[in-house]
Amino acid sequence: MEAAERTIAQIFAGQIRYEIPNYQRPYSWEATQVGQLLEDVWEAYEARDPEYFIGSLITIEHEKGARYEVVDGQQRLTTLNLVFARLRDAMTEPAKSELGRLVLPSNALTGETEAPRLRVRQRDQVFFRKYMLEAKEVDAQVRGKIDRDQDAPKQRFLENLKTIDAFIGAHTEDQLKLFANYLLQKVHVVFVTTSSLASAYRLFNVLNTRGMPLSNADIIKNQIFSKFASTSETDDNISDEIHERWLELEGLVSVAGMDQFLGHHRMALTGVKARKILHEEFASIIKTVERHEPFLEGLLASAGNYLRIGRKDFHLVETARAARAMSRSTFDDWAPALLAFLNQPLPDMPEVEFVRLLEKLTYQFWIRRIGFNHRFTAYAHVIAAIRDGKSAEELRAVFRRHADDEDMQVELNGDLYRRTFAQAVLLRLEEAAQDASVTKSFGEDLSIEHVLPQSPKAAYWNERFTEDQYVFWRHRLGNLTLLSGNKNKSSQNFDFERKKKIYKERNARVSFDLTKAVLDLPDWTPEVLETRQKELVERAMRLWRLSPAA
Repeated sequence: MEAAERTIAQIFAGQIRYEIPNYQRPYSWEATQVGQLLEDVWEAYEARDPEYFIGSLITIEHEKGARYEVVDGQQRLTTLNLVFARLRDAMTEPAKSELGRLVLPSNALTGETEAPRLRVRQRDQVFFRKYMLEAKEVDAQVRGKIDRDQDAPKQRFLENLKTIDAFIGAHTEDQLKLFANYLLQKVHVVFVTTSSLASAYRLFNVLNTRGMPLSNADIIKNQIFSKFASTSETDDNISDEIHERWLELEGLVSVAGMDQFLGHHRMALTGVKARKILHEEFASIIKTVERHEPFLEGLLASAGNYLRIGRKDFHLVETARAARAMSRSTFDDWAPALLAFLNQPLPDMPEVEFVRLLEKLTYQFWIRRIGFNHRFTAYAHVIAAIRDGKSAEELRAVFRRHADDEDMQVELNGDLYRRTFAQAVLLRLEEAAQDASVTKSFGEDLSIEHVLPQSPKAAYWNERFTEDQYVFWRHRLGNLTLLSGNKNKSSQNFDFERKKKIYKERNARVSFDLTKAVLDLPDWTPEVLETRQKELVERAMRLWRLSPAA
């Protein structure tokens, strides 16, 4: 990597050419940003500032001192080309030709134009050269098509030309010549050259403090373009197809969600722990791809299944409940395994069975406090079995191999309150008690209620519980239930009858069967707690036991 302070004249010196790769987002500067740049440089010029700094230009050097790929700085670089093109058209010779060589050099002997200094994204290049650099008139038909297609980059080009023309129109040619000279000789950038996209990307993320950083998804898109689409203008069909499929993909999962989706998709595809940056992992995948069409269609199909997981969009109630239960966990390691199955189902295993098995394993890991490495290994084995086309029985064996029903039962019989999974366990027990025809939405505003208070003061509790019994039972599953709303401070120390009245009022807002069962009890004693504890743990084990007898 090399970094040096350079003037604008130096970055446009000799035969230097710049290319905006197709993975970059389109030109997006608005008229206010262009106007601000012009005004800022004009103020520096009038103040006779010895230099004016406008940021960095991060590039990959493909040909020494001649051809550079722009990783960061395309907005300013493109805008400078627009400014120089319009200044050129406002000048008389020899200034006209001097400025013209900065954007679109021409052969002095033939008068024919050569390759432009800047090649923008392939989709916009023809328009950019013809109407921006060559200054052809944009007729009503072309403008109408841009408006109909809502082609934002071309709209930005045209709007920004008006801003530049307004600036030029406010000054004389002599003033503009001196301004152009200041822009070339006194305005500086930090010009950074790197040898690879990976190093440029890392540097970009360190230096970038403006707007949205270049994402892994942007670079992966470029890897696809680089492999399947030529940089020549004759391969527009393939480029357009890749671009359209990628826009469709972004429309499904959102631009902001692309990196997370691609991370899950990579894991679902390979079942191997990532050891490099996501775009570097994808580079090795894309190398093995022979045709872009099935690869992109596979990504789109995977994105559809990724959305199904996020929305819990499953036909059977039991499947949707299991997916919803997993989404409450504090980790999402399970998601690639589910995505792998949805992308490549096993013909002899129903979808509902797989999702339930995955829920069982996920809750065993969560409740037993299994660490990431163990979880990852287990889910990777599940993915490998799916990828290798194993039978349903072989896949069931994978799930069982990583489970421990006895340990699970021990954990469920311990103190649950303040554990990250406490509310999720109660909610899942609540759902499991309901008929498949019943679908309840509980929302986020829930609280866990201790029936035997955490700090019992009423005589009712002291008459029924010894200190040892209180310590043993207070945080166990049998003593917990659900209420709508925030923590119920109003009833925390009352006797059982008064607590039930408050529970009944709160349960009227959102009805919980677990709480209804508490309301039906005449008394709350150690014996009642023991019975309820046993019943709830047995129900939980029926949900999450992975032994063959399950």
